[in-house]
Amino acid sequence: MRASVAALSAHDPDTRAADIGTWLFLASLVMFYGALFSGYVLLRAGSDAWATPWTEGALGEWPMAVDHWFRTMWLAFAVIQSRRLRGVGAPALGLPRFAWLVVAAAAMFVWRSWTMAGVLIGIGATPASSVPTACWFVLTGTIASLVAGGAVASAWIALERVPAVQRARRGAMMERYWLVVLCLWLVTVGGLYLG
Repeated sequence: MRASVAALSAHDPDTRAADIGTWLFLASLVMFYGALFSGYVLLRAGSDAWATPWTEGALGEWPMAVDHWFRTMWLAFAVIQSRRLRGVGAPALGLPRFAWLVVAAAAMFVWRSWTMAGVLIGIGATPASSVPTACWFVLTGTIASLVAGGAVASAWIALERVPAVQRARRGAMMERYWLVVLCLWLVTVGGLYLG
């Protein structure tokens, strides 16, 4: 099975076109997010005071840090399960099950993003209240949107009736997507806490 997948990916024009399309999509995604993050860096560098609601005020730093840690673990779990979507460490017949695990991890991430946004709004830290809070909402909201999109694509892979070779090819594309989203999330968390 693995030899046939490798042989197919080496010679199939559809596979090459899908790979090129995936890489172009991921590059555009990174450039879009890079523009958002560059704006954040410029705002942060040009600001004399950068009071974030999770380092000062009623919320405190630890609840936000723990929340971001859990969301990082859920994204890492999605990456691991998406690796199985392409057939690594999983029989071909079991691949849809791993797609549903990716969807579950993504749903937890999005749910927690909404919950933390509600907590911030509840203490009066709305996007209109300060530039740092607006940056948090934009950056984490963008990642949550990307995660939700990945969950929809993973559910599509789980529901689609295609041969195992084609499902493995799509799983490989999803693995790349989830790796990029995880890297963007780590950059976000690093920028919010270490900058």
